[in-house]
Amino acid sequence: MVFCSSTLLAQDTAVYNHALLEHIDKKYNGLAYLLNKKSNKVFAQLQKQEQKLISKLSKLDTSKAKNLQISSSAAYQDLPTQLMKEKGNSVSAVRNYIPAFDSVQAMMSFINGGNGIKSVAALQEQLQIANYTKTFLQNRKQALQVALAGTPLAKQLKQVQKTAFYYQQQIQSYRETLKDPDKIQKLALAELSKLDAFKSFFAKNSQLANIFRMGVAENELDAASINGLQTRQSMRVALQQFESAGANPQQFVQRQVQSATGELQTFKNKINNAVGGNGEAGMPSFKPNTQKAKSFLQRIELGFNIQSLRPNGLLPVTSDLAFTLGYKLNSQGVIGVGMSYKMGWGNGISDMRITHEGFGLRSFVDWQIKGGFYMSGGYEQNYMQSFNRLSELLNQPMSTWKQSGLIGISKKYKLGKKKGTLQVLYDFLHFSNQVNTQPVIFRTGFNF
Repeated sequence: MVFCSSTLLAQDTAVYNHALLEHIDKKYNGLAYLLNKKSNKVFAQLQKQEQKLISKLSKLDTSKAKNLQISSSAAYQDLPTQLMKEKGNSVSAVRNYIPAFDSVQAMMSFINGGNGIKSVAALQEQLQIANYTKTFLQNRKQALQVALAGTPLAKQLKQVQKTAFYYQQQIQSYRETLKDPDKIQKLALAELSKLDAFKSFFAKNSQLANIFRMGVAENELDAASINGLQTRQSMRVALQQFESAGANPQQFVQRQVQSATGELQTFKNKINNAVGGNGEAGMPSFKPNTQKAKSFLQRIELGFNIQSLRPNGLLPVTSDLAFTLGYKLNSQGVIGVGMSYKMGWGNGISDMRITHEGFGLRSFVDWQIKGGFYMSGGYEQNYMQSFNRLSELLNQPMSTWKQSGLIGISKKYKLGKKKGTLQVLYDFLHFSNQVNTQPVIFRTGFNF
């Protein structure tokens, strides 16, 4: 089976197919590795937290501590067996269904001649394990709440709650990655969707088709014996038996429908409980750190700002052009560093020219006060003399660099896809500089 794209006429189809599979395979293997690593880490982390609480509880109530230790040991000893069962859990597959992931894995199988892909299977298993892990964490949290109720240790459950909450946040971020295929995957899917062969393949081999037996003939459906569902043939036989025995088939059907409705509601409740549908996971008893589940790169914030200075007798009119690199500590705070370049514009309309008038190194902290308003502070070192080459700065003693200690207010607002910033800062070290620098600084810029 080959995949031919009209946009890649200049490339060999087989080579492109191999490159596409390799690209997605690498991505899925990476996600499976991260999911497995995160699950193993949270099990170890939770078990360690439990043992600390059990040790403390033993000093208050030996009977409760003993019962909790038995419960904890049994849960973790049985964990490997439960995880193995979860890998083949069809109900878990329904809970973890992601349309975009289904489309991509069907595409990979189609390109690979209908054969399964190991990375897809591995990732699906890890998604199911992650889903079970959330249930496991919730069960252990409830067990701890019951055991520690009425003791001073109940207040120390917050750390366990944080462990469970941030794990769910991290898993959700991985699922979001699967919900939004990258450009290469979208291009391939767009081209394949034009082929009747792929449409037919998807209808019979996608995860959704396997769950609901879509595209399967009635005789094949009966033979498949879908667990928990009656086939049409079995219903016909049952109705004939009731009718021959003088029973009312209509009443029988009504009873079956009522029974099925109850089973569906039970099934729905189980799914809701398994995925945190009771709302407990979504409403933690602590203020969550929205950045905790994000990767290091996702917490990086790049910025640019500019400030212009009036002529002061020693320096020409200058503009400070600064690039900053911030790291989001949490939903409120950002710390970072930056570099600035002082560009001179000359001494007026009659003397317009661009010159190098200085260089600066910055550090800063922004902390949200309310809405888009932030308290801002920072420390800066500025070289405020003209230079021709950057190498000249390396030979200058630190005494020629001027200090700035800044504190003030920042306003952040939406600027299209970026965030605009306005800052009013006071330099409380301006008096210590020989150069008459401005005490009040106004900056404007944006974050990428």
